[in-house]
Amino acid sequence: MEIDVEEELVFGEIRRETVVRFLFTKTEVEASMSKRIFLSHKGVDKPLVREYFQVLKTIGFDPWLDEDAMVAGVPLERALLNGMKDSCAAVFFVTPDYRDEDFLASEVNYAMIQKREKGERFAIITLVLKDSSGKKGVVPELLQQYVWKEPDSSIGGLNEILRALPIQITHVGWKT
Repeated sequence: MEIDVEEELVFGEIRRETVVRFLFTKTEVEASMSKRIFLSHKGVDKPLVREYFQVLKTIGFDPWLDEDAMVAGVPLERALLNGMKDSCAAVFFVTPDYRDEDFLASEVNYAMIQKREKGERFAIITLVLKDSSGKKGVVPELLQQYVWKEPDSSIGGLNEILRALPIQITHVGWKT
């Protein structure tokens, strides 16, 4: 922040104005942007999604998971919308149990809105996963316009998420 007093001659009189300038670097602006990642899933898939949540949190991201982000009594639709607005990406874990209905449909709609508003600063990431019998999930129609991935493992799924995010991990250093 810079503060200056500028003088200007106006109608024969000196007029003094205090001018305050706020300077932001690109690095500061980018550092202040959300690193939250919205994790969309069917309730039955929560154990799998918790694993992704923990790993993303460990490597420095801020994953949004309903059970962690919402307290009892909060209006569900508003909480989902706010979670999506505060995110830079939405990951859809499409398993055979995932259906584009009810709250999951809202999450798809909210992600589409964020993609329109934020453009390249928001990623829609769809992972199509198999169940124990090898059956795959079906990508909802609205998400079919985006490339989806079918990883063979959790590590492969995590790799696809990291590759698709609009943000990156740029520094690996020693713990202090």
